[in-house]
Amino acid sequence: MSELSNKYREIMNELDNKITDEEQLNFVKNKLSEMSIIFLDIIDRMSEIVEEKVSDIENGQKNVEKKLAKIENVIDVLEKDMYDDNIETEVICPYCNNEFFAEMGDEDETEIECPECHNIIELGMNYDEDFDNGTSGCTGRCHFCGGCNSSDSDEEDDDL
Repeated sequence: MSELSNKYREIMNELDNKITDEEQLNFVKNKLSEMSIIFLDIIDRMSEIVEEKVSDIENGQKNVEKKLAKIENVIDVLEKDMYDDNIETEVICPYCNNEFFAEMGDEDETEIECPECHNIIELGMNYDEDFDNGTSGCTGRCHFCGGCNSSDSDEEDDDL
């Protein structure tokens, strides 16, 4: 701003040196001052508008950052749920009908021990799918029964 002040003083001094009529000199200086005030007023208004816009942008950015932080939290929770190797599943023991929850961490786990009767339960059979497909629910693959369709397998053996 000092450069502008210096330039203004320089112009006023030039006017003093060039205009010899005192009345004209005062008139020109007053008009120049009025014009300068008008320009400074415009600059001030423009500065205020720019400050308001910058403030609006900063507030908008803060809101976006808050929303982004919430989204990141949701994504973190989803990632944890999706990539968590330990899946808790409900198990019903076929021996004692004890219902319990077990964490299954390894996909290769195929057996689990019942906490009630301590028998080994084979995992991987999805009884709901078998019932949905119209079968009896037993595929005959478990070690604890001969297969619910043992009469069907006897008939198959007879055909051979």
